Amino acid sequence: MEIFKEYDIRGIYPEELNEKNAYNISRAIATYLKNKKIFLGYDNRIGSLAIRNFVKKGLVESGKEVIDIGMGPIMIPVFASFIEKSDGLCITASHNPAKYTGLLPYSKGVTVTPEKIKKIYDSGKFKDSIGSMKEDDYYERYISYITKSIKTVKLNIGIDSMGGSTTSIAPDIFTRLGSKTTLLHKKPDSNFYGKTPEPIKENATQLGNMVKKNQLDMGIQMDADGDRVGFVDEKGTFVDPMVVTMIFIKYLKLKNIVATVACSSHLEEFANVTYSKVGRPNIEKLLKNGKYDLGVETASHFYFGRYFPFSDGLLGAVLMADILNKTGKKFSKIVEEFPKVYFESSSIPFKSEKEREKKLESIEKSAKKYGNITKVDGVKIKNDNGFMLFRKSNTEPLLRIYYEGKDADSFKKIKNKVKLITK
Repeated sequence: MEIFKEYDIRGIYPEELNEKNAYNISRAIATYLKNKKIFLGYDNRIGSLAIRNFVKKGLVESGKEVIDIGMGPIMIPVFASFIEKSDGLCITASHNPAKYTGLLPYSKGVTVTPEKIKKIYDSGKFKDSIGSMKEDDYYERYISYITKSIKTVKLNIGIDSMGGSTTSIAPDIFTRLGSKTTLLHKKPDSNFYGKTPEPIKENATQLGNMVKKNQLDMGIQMDADGDRVGFVDEKGTFVDPMVVTMIFIKYLKLKNIVATVACSSHLEEFANVTYSKVGRPNIEKLLKNGKYDLGVETASHFYFGRYFPFSDGLLGAVLMADILNKTGKKFSKIVEEFPKVYFESSSIPFKSEKEREKKLESIEKSAKKYGNITKVDGVKIKNDNGFMLFRKSNTEPLLRIYYEGKDADSFKKIKNKVKLITK
């Protein structure tokens, strides 16, 4: 089944993921996960709400003690599994369009990849036992935990949750901290107001205009399940995620970070960087050992190792607001303290894996003359002027391309080299 991805289980409702197979998948999850207790949460997608009772039934009938903590951001069931040293499951499709839903299992706050779960699902051999079901609220415990080091934040903040699962909790957190909030979308919407719900520059225009018009201090944009966050400054300008990372490193005094291979080389100017393959489990695996202060992906995933090993957009929002509050600086002025990032990405589609593999081999041969090659995840060519990265998508028959220049002129030259290599 194609809904079993490398890092999660995800598909269109009801054509690919529906009540029937969600029940059996949840039985496979319960059979595989060893902890008796499992914390269950879900986002506000139509498909997620449709399958939730079937997921509960499958978990209970395979012996799990299910604690239903209700609709909300993915971080709450993951947080509960982390502090209780137990399992977690969130029904969500992250930033995908509204027609999708999915199942993301966790254990002790770390992603459980679905490879072995799929084998159990395919076999149809599930654990038969009667578990239990109850409801609990980890809302307050989660808020207390992510705000534990912060007293007050006296700012005027614009928030766009795009109708997702942080629509209520995001303004609640900042109101408690002493901020005034202005909401772009005030009510949850299972269609995410017609957007693909991810915090990217293309989605931030409305938020930026609202922040500028109302003379707010900053704008915060969340993805559908809350594990990603984007920012706009007081002028309404979208702040590049790599610049956001540099701000966190400097002002939170972080030393050792994990970054995926596509991340900006400018991060090396501010911290000791260990590069990782793309994907949540790869970052979490390194962070759970306590050696790193921060993990980052180019898609505005921020993992604060001092708190827990998973990505948390609300925590990132709170920490950024605290930085602005403590420094008293304008957001745009803080941004000016860091290098401008000249970065782009694109993709090449292929009809087959063989065809894609052949192209990647050809790229590696022709790119050797342009710099040093590393193969942590795909083929990365790096020199003094920037880098080019070519890697296979984990979810689609695509070759992902990322490239960065240290300045505008270098970027233009590297972009031309990418065109030459890939033609």
